Amino acid sequence: MKSKLFVVLLLTVGLIFSVVGTASAEGTLVFGSSGDAVRLDPADVTDGESIQRMDNIFEGLVEYEEGSVLIQPCLATSWEASADGTEIVFHLRKGVKFHDGTDFNADAVVFSFARQYDTNHPFHQYGQWAYWGWMFGDVEKMEKIDDYTVKFVLKRPNASIMTSLAMFTVCIVSPTNAEKYKEDAFKNPCGTGPFKFVEWVKADHITLEANEDYWRERASLDKLIFKVIPDPSARLMALEVGEVQGIEHLNPADFDRIKANKDLKLLAEPGMNIGYMAINTGYGYIDANENAVHDIAVEPLVKTPGYYEPLTKKKVRQAI
Repeated sequence: MKSKLFVVLLLTVGLIFSVVGTASAEGTLVFGSSGDAVRLDPADVTDGESIQRMDNIFEGLVEYEEGSVLIQPCLATSWEASADGTEIVFHLRKGVKFHDGTDFNADAVVFSFARQYDTNHPFHQYGQWAYWGWMFGDVEKMEKIDDYTVKFVLKRPNASIMTSLAMFTVCIVSPTNAEKYKEDAFKNPCGTGPFKFVEWVKADHITLEANEDYWRERASLDKLIFKVIPDPSARLMALEVGEVQGIEHLNPADFDRIKANKDLKLLAEPGMNIGYMAINTGYGYIDANENAVHDIAVEPLVKTPGYYEPLTKKKVRQAI
């Protein structure tokens, strides 16, 4: 089943977001997060909090269309594949700058990929590259054709390669920034995205500021602060008193309370991830009393305030 993402925002934040693209846009959004980031290197993270921050800092060659799973250009403007599907040539966007002022180009693209797959690359030692093997195992190498053209060489045709390239793990990083910070680059991220990294106070907050040289329209906020508030009740209280303007990972028991507050807006949308249930087929319930006790134990999973699909089938609940 597809998961849902629930977010609450103060209605006044809508006024801030309504001025997207205006040069005079001002404001700071403080977002109450359930936890802190772990690393701020897009190729070397597996946790949602890190990804959430990096989505505002980094970009990839391609991206998903908003509200869709269709692929559209981002840092690459176009591409073409060979007849046998084993080579893809990408034409890169010109005039894009990293947050450190250096140029986005083919060297940056090759660097961002090669450090993951090339065990002899000097920066390979600085990460675990958890996603590379199972998402990009068919990539044999990357080649620079010229300053704004690169070629992917695949071991075999891969029908999912373009959707994989739209994921955060292959966002492009600044080679100059990586050279400067080396093993600490994950603490000092530098991409081409709408927000630039400012500071990271561990277990407290991460601050980003608008990228004034962004190749798209300027972000509608001056600053974006991710404030760590682990307890969901404390996050909601911080929102209600105005300490933060948005929160995530809500307690379902609070949904009705949120909807009753005219100053708050509950946002929900399907997640990109797909979840599955592994059915236990190794044993069965013979004793009727054991069966009844097990069914009672999972009953809280069934009753929800209407925001999740209940597990109404008894046999399914027992299998879990």
